Amino acid sequence: MLTLFALPILAFSQKAYEAIYYTGKTQNIFVKFTLADGYLAGCEIKTTDTKTKKASKFLPENGYADDDKKMKFYHYSTSGKKFNDYFILEGIEESYDTTPKILYGQYFYNGTAYKITLTKL
Repeated sequence: MLTLFALPILAFSQKAYEAIYYTGKTQNIFVKFTLADGYLAGCEIKTTDTKTKKASKFLPENGYADDDKKMKFYHYSTSGKKFNDYFILEGIEESYDTTPKILYGQYFYNGTAYKITLTKL
């Protein structure tokens, strides 16, 4: 008689990127950027309005930076609400030998661009 045992197969996956955190401020908005070094689709920007304390999330338009090392982030809403504000960050690469201490970019809101400087924590 042949007896078969069903054993659970456990799969472990290693995180394929390192999360590097940056902070900055523009207008009345505190900005926290998570750089997913090695997997740009995992990047995100979280903002908090310093007056209203409203939090928002911005996700990458694509999972990669363009040829000029710029990456666009759109305002994300779980409800599907459309927003017209977005960020463009500069100097973004798929992976770094040494991550930059400072990243630069712009926040676009109602047709106006506001410069932003993000500093590595």
